[in-house]
Order: sequence, then structure tokens, then C-alpha cells
Amino acid sequence: MSSAVFRQLASGGEAQRPERLFRAAVSAFSSLTRPTRREIAQLDDLALPLYPMISTETRRYAAAVLSECQNPPRGLIKKLADEPAEISAPLLMRSPALSDVDLIGLLARHGRAHARVIGRRAGLNSAIVALTRALSAQGSEPDSETQTGGSAVEAEVRHRLRLIMRAANSQSPPAQQDSHHSLPAANEAARTLRAAAFSGERDALEKALSSILGISKNAACEITGFPTYGELIVALKALQIGEAEAFLLSATVFPGLFTQRSSISFFLERYEALSLEAARQRLRDWQGGLSNPGQSPQPAAISK
Repeated sequence: MSSAVFRQLASGGEAQRPERLFRAAVSAFSSLTRPTRREIAQLDDLALPLYPMISTETRRYAAAVLSECQNPPRGLIKKLADEPAEISAPLLMRSPALSDVDLIGLLARHGRAHARVIGRRAGLNSAIVALTRALSAQGSEPDSETQTGGSAVEAEVRHRLRLIMRAANSQSPPAQQDSHHSLPAANEAARTLRAAAFSGERDALEKALSSILGISKNAACEITGFPTYGELIVALKALQIGEAEAFLLSATVFPGLFTQRSSISFFLERYEALSLEAARQRLRDWQGGLSNPGQSPQPAAISK
């Protein structure tokens, strides 16, 4: 989705109503065959602030529409998947964006209601199939006997969840710096970036980002030239910079995005939700030239 489309959706009387704006944005995004990272981030930035203001029916609509998308915005998918099963069901059953680890987390948080829906997914991991069956089998009207049995089942399910999560974490790429480029300590990186951002010198921040992250100058310019702070927070999280310092830097680069108090809390929520592992993996992609900030990866990088 181009920036022009988003500006059109966000402008003008009736389109400012949260319900209509949210639906229009989701609908426009779903029409894209291969959305770029920039377009994915734009939908998150537009939709998440509206989320508390939209109805159950609109959330159900978004879950149904996005369930068919290969690369939906991560923040919005997480919100929708955490909704009650009657809203999130299309995502739980079909969305390719939900990984095994995502499904395990949903089972741990929501239990039987989500388990019954997730159990209908095609090609489920056999361990997750066993978990969904165990959770679905728990009685809905426990007496003293079924309470004891239910507790035993729950304990076993939790144990299996821990084992699967541990295995998944051990198989994931370690959240550590690239072997060819040593990242500085968080406080040192923050100090250098802050000095560059406040220096008033042209390209000072981009040069600092390039040097600290071990990425090209063009990639650094993509980060600061992105329509939102979506790429900058990836870089800051990869450096393990604290949320207060990350906010200061982001507000310096994108002052127009923080004109309301709610935008600050939204930033903090988004920064906290971004995992170090995901940020470090993205940084490794930038360092290896597999992708630039704001651009879709090349087919060779995403083919299996």
C-alpha cells in the first residue's frame, strides 16, 4: 500500500471515523499481492492506535480478512489472535503468520476455547495436536473428582508447553551480535546516537547508525527516512537501548508522530513487544545485504 493511499484513508471527514478508517485500511492491505515491509509497518502504525475504538464485529472482520494474508502486520495479528475464539477463529485456523511458538503461547494463555479452534488447523505439529486434545478434553463442570483430574491434565499440558518452548528457543538463532561486527554496549551506543541526533549536522545520525550497526549508509538512510519509527526501533532494540532513551531518539527523528499523549504509550507498548531475537535477526539481514530497511526481502532470501 503506497503512502498516498494511507494519506487518502486518513484524510477527510467521514473517513476519520475509527470503524471506517480501520476497515478501509485492512481491506486495502488485503488487496496487495506482495506487500512491502514498509506497507506492513504502515498498517500496524495506522490500525493499532484505532484498535481500542473499534467494535467486536470489525475485529471479527479483520481476523477473517487477514487470515488469508501471507505477511500480515505482526502487531495487529497478535492483537486479533488474543481475542476470544469467536473473533480470532479464522486466524487460529488458517493464518500462515502464526508459528508453532505463537500457537503454543495462545494455548497457554487461553486454554480450551482456543485449543478447540487451533486443533482444526491443517498440518499441525504433532506435539501441538496432543496439547489441543488434552486441553479440549477438560470438563466444563468440574466436581471434586474432575477438578483433580483437570489439575493433573493442566499440569501435564503446562509441562509439555515448557518443553516445546525450550526446544523452540534452543533451535532459534541466538540473539547475539553478528560475528563480523561487534556491537557496542547499550549505554555507549545510546550516547553516540544521541550526540549525533542533536548535533545538527547533515547525515550525522545516519553515519552513526551505519558505524554502530555495521550496515551500509544507504540502509541507515532508509531507517531514518522511513515514514514511521518502525525501522528505527528495530535498530535500537538490537542495540538493547532502554525504552526511555529509545523514545527520546525516536521523538527526535520523528517529532510529528508524538503530538498526543496516547502516541507515547503506543510507542512504549510497541517497543516492549519487539523481541531482541527478532531485532537481532533483522539486523543480521541488513548486515548481510539480504534486505534493506523498508523493503521486501529478495525471493532468494525467502524461498524455502
